[in-house]
Amino acid sequence: MYQKIYDVVEKRGRTRTGIILGGEYAGLKYLAEEDCFFYPDNKTGEKAAEDFLKETVTAAVETGVVKVKNQEIFVEIYEKNPRLIILGGGHVSLPVAEIGKLLGFHVTVMDDREDFVTQERFPQVDERITGDFETLSEKIPPYENAWYVVVTRGHLGDSACARQILKRPFAYFGMIGSKTKVRITREKLLEEGFTEEQVNSIHAPIGLPIGGQMPAEIAVSIMAEIVQEKNRHFRTYCDEDVEAAVLCGVSGTMVTIIEKKGSSPRGTGSKMFVFRDGRTAGSIGGGKVEFEAGKHAVNVHTTETRVYELGQGVGDLGMICGGTVKVLFEPVNV
Repeated sequence: MYQKIYDVVEKRGRTRTGIILGGEYAGLKYLAEEDCFFYPDNKTGEKAAEDFLKETVTAAVETGVVKVKNQEIFVEIYEKNPRLIILGGGHVSLPVAEIGKLLGFHVTVMDDREDFVTQERFPQVDERITGDFETLSEKIPPYENAWYVVVTRGHLGDSACARQILKRPFAYFGMIGSKTKVRITREKLLEEGFTEEQVNSIHAPIGLPIGGQMPAEIAVSIMAEIVQEKNRHFRTYCDEDVEAAVLCGVSGTMVTIIEKKGSSPRGTGSKMFVFRDGRTAGSIGGGKVEFEAGKHAVNVHTTETRVYELGQGVGDLGMICGGTVKVLFEPVNV
């Protein structure tokens, strides 16, 4: 199950799952991008439960516990390896690419002019592509966690990019330009049959309105808007140590914080993989809670949840930690 989840998020950059926490079908899990279900041992398929779980996961926008019809479902939205795809290699693209790399994006720049996507011009980017913007779909594979910045030199290039981007998954699509340029592109897309909803998903004019005039200032406004959108909803962090432990192909228990109240060092979605011999990878915050959860996880063979109290105390720095965390235990068998 988790091997498939991590495989999907590695390939697509984003995926979502949901697991029923209680009742007859506790432990039933759904992986959206593969449209597949994982049943606990000794359980068989049940269409009503599957439809209910699928509908809930599809509607969710962030990681957390969703309560529907007295049923609790823990939904996780995983994101990893964000790709910043800059279409147009002009003067604004240079600082956008630099800031994108600084923020941890895999950066691609594409332009129809060969001398605008050279190694010398963009030494820091991961991929440089030369080609007509009409060939975007051939040059750049679709990717769930893709952030498109369209900064071509005219509305023809904008339209060519837009009509292809709107037909594929994306996390963000922004387009630079004057009000006139944006209006022309918008009208053209509507005439071609794209819906108002699709066209309205475009951030145009691109960027936060901070009054930038210089290319670097415009780049800051663009990347600020991308960061704002990226952090609008809470996602599950893909801990590389936990992923590596799962991909070893050894049985164990996945331990996940699904709810927290009060002050806790790690948030919802934090994970720790516990091997059958007690070794661990990742962390759900350390301390007493992690110790007790790790000790319990060694012998877990069915999906279950437990609530742990966070101890209170005042140290030399005057720090106080209190509250509760709800922890999900999922057996991972190979």
